[in-house]
Parts: sequence; C-alpha cells; structure tokens
Amino acid sequence: MGYYTRHELEIISGDDYITDYKKEIGEISGYGNCLYDSIKWYEHEKDMRKYSKNHPNTLFKLIGEGEESGDLWHEYYLNGKMQRVKAQIIFEDFDSKKLE
Repeated sequence: MGYYTRHELEIISGDDYITDYKKEIGEISGYGNCLYDSIKWYEHEKDMRKYSKNHPNTLFKLIGEGEESGDLWHEYYLNGKMQRVKAQIIFEDFDSKKLE
C-alpha cells in the first residue's frame, strides 16, 4: 500500500534548452518516468534538492497532486534549496444578492 502523487515539472528560469530534465530526474530518482504519472515517489524532495544542485542556476517548479482531495502543492527548487507551497481552497461567504 502507498500514496500516489502525480508530479509535473516546470522550468521557471535558467533553462539551457539542451538538458533533458525529465530523463535526468528519472535517472536520479530510480524511476524511469517519475513525472506526469501517478507514482509513489517518496524521496522526491531529496532527489530534487540533489538534482537542482547539478543545475544551480535553474529554478524548478515541481507540482504535486495527491490522491486525496485537496492535496495540491508546488515546490520550488534552486541550487539545492526548496520552498513548499500548499494550495489554499477558499469559499466565498454567502451573498443573498447572488441568489438566482
């Protein structure tokens, strides 16, 4: 049993337009295809920190969507450092003027 998460990678800045990031991250993670599929990539933070050190001028954005409702997050990696941002789901207050 495990928890599946779909991971998607974006290059925010510093792309050299030569490197096959998807392939290289797959090699570091040990998964042939760890991006754009739902997998159990438990070591993604450790792997991405390591990988971003290999490309210190590239800002990576890893987008995650877990199997549970509302489990959405973005992680930013730059030269081995990481910032994690969780989604905030906000509902508007009731407004009687919007009743149809």
